[in-house]
Amino acid sequence: MVPFFTVVKLSVIILAAGEGTRMRSSLPKVLHPLCGRPLLGHILAAADALAPVASVVVLARETVERVRAQFGEKYLYVVQAERLGTGHAALQARPVLRDRCDEVLVLLGDAPLVRPETLQAVVALRRARGALVALLSFIADPPAGYGRVVRDAAGQVTAIVEERDATEEQRAIREVNSGAMCFDAAWMWQALDRVQRSPVKGEYYLTDLIALAIEDGGVGAVAALPATDPTEAWGVNDRAQLAQVERVLQTRLLDALMRSGVTILDPAATYVDVGVVVGQDTTLLPGTMLRGATRVGAQCTIGPHTLLVDTTVADGARIRYTLAEGAVIAANADIGPFTHLQT
Repeated sequence: MVPFFTVVKLSVIILAAGEGTRMRSSLPKVLHPLCGRPLLGHILAAADALAPVASVVVLARETVERVRAQFGEKYLYVVQAERLGTGHAALQARPVLRDRCDEVLVLLGDAPLVRPETLQAVVALRRARGALVALLSFIADPPAGYGRVVRDAAGQVTAIVEERDATEEQRAIREVNSGAMCFDAAWMWQALDRVQRSPVKGEYYLTDLIALAIEDGGVGAVAALPATDPTEAWGVNDRAQLAQVERVLQTRLLDALMRSGVTILDPAATYVDVGVVVGQDTTLLPGTMLRGATRVGAQCTIGPHTLLVDTTVADGARIRYTLAEGAVIAANADIGPFTHLQT
């Protein structure tokens, strides 16, 4: 166990070098918009909440400059010149992180729904157990395509078995690996050199570190935290999955607004971006879309069928059947129907 007075320096590695061919797009997968923010931006925001000493994004050569242009120099960017698997991808971050941290949190760049508090719980679990590795698992139904989390009778993790290598008994296990893993940094850097190339695909898998951790530290060297919300582990491989993830995130955003005192007449017909602010006792009618940096005051009525983009609305305004882009709307204003406002 890490003493409470010890400052443990955390770094984050985000694996984002996948080709993204199933998106059928000239835009890199991690830059596709999701509720007003690039997909990768959601993972970076979750990582930022943990106050890491550094966050490194591992990218393909052809995408690194576009991603850097989007997110700036707050983050570090490294290139995986050859796509040789997740273990090889994590290894590319070693030169810039090796002497900077005590533990490393590895995240997938296409899994944008994970919450900061869940990541913090994974980090806390590793520290509390003194484990070499802690991972986020989830219950999948069906579990096809995922590595199974194998536990012994005492509940200790004994292996992560990829589906292609699983026995029939192991294939029936529904607890699977999400891909989010926290490592003891010193152990991880040396263990990555011991990962063997897969004879099937010729790649180096980060999950092979699980077996090495158990080999080095015995049972108890690996801990797994089952996610209470399986959607936190959902990934995006194509546009259909992007739409599914967007629905989940929209539900979260709208639920948060309603709990804060906003009335939403039909959540299924209402859309808000991340970062939109809506005041107490405001009502959003069906067909309302609030995009970008929009801020709506208290006791307003917005909609129906109204799109506000980067617009500021003061208290008490009524806006219906309106498109407003970059507008500033005064208190108690009555706008619409069929109005277009621009700066």
